[in-house]
Amino acid sequence: MSTQKDKDRLDDLIFSTINIEKPQFDAEKWKQKYPDEYQTLISRKDKPASSRRPHILRVIFGKPAIRLAAAAALIVVVGLLTIHQNPNEEDGTVVVSDSTQSPAYMRSILSLNIAYRRGGIEAVDRQCQRAMGMLGPRPAEITIEQMLTEFNGT
Repeated sequence: MSTQKDKDRLDDLIFSTINIEKPQFDAEKWKQKYPDEYQTLISRKDKPASSRRPHILRVIFGKPAIRLAAAAALIVVVGLLTIHQNPNEEDGTVVVSDSTQSPAYMRSILSLNIAYRRGGIEAVDRQCQRAMGMLGPRPAEITIEQMLTEFNGT
């Protein structure tokens, strides 16, 4: 059975048991008894339907999972903006001009990587040629005394 049929049947059973009439709603008596509530109902009728709808942001951000996802996205965006404010210069790095670089530094992985990012393989080749020019020709053999002298700086 439907809910409405159950309700009607229950009402009929109650009224037949008590032996009274069905109560009728009297709108005029209600208006006189509750004037403030009546004015509230009248004022709601004049408002446009859109003002009674819930705000879309309140509906969206009313769920905790969505609020958490939005907070995480905001943190990621702020982090990326902070990191990429100045992409060409990193904090804590010392920029050394080419004239003061040692040949060993010029042939290091870091230096070669920087050269490649600035000018490709041609820049890496130029840097290696410059380092080799600074080192000069290498001897075919080196004695242990020469090597110790070179390491100790004496």
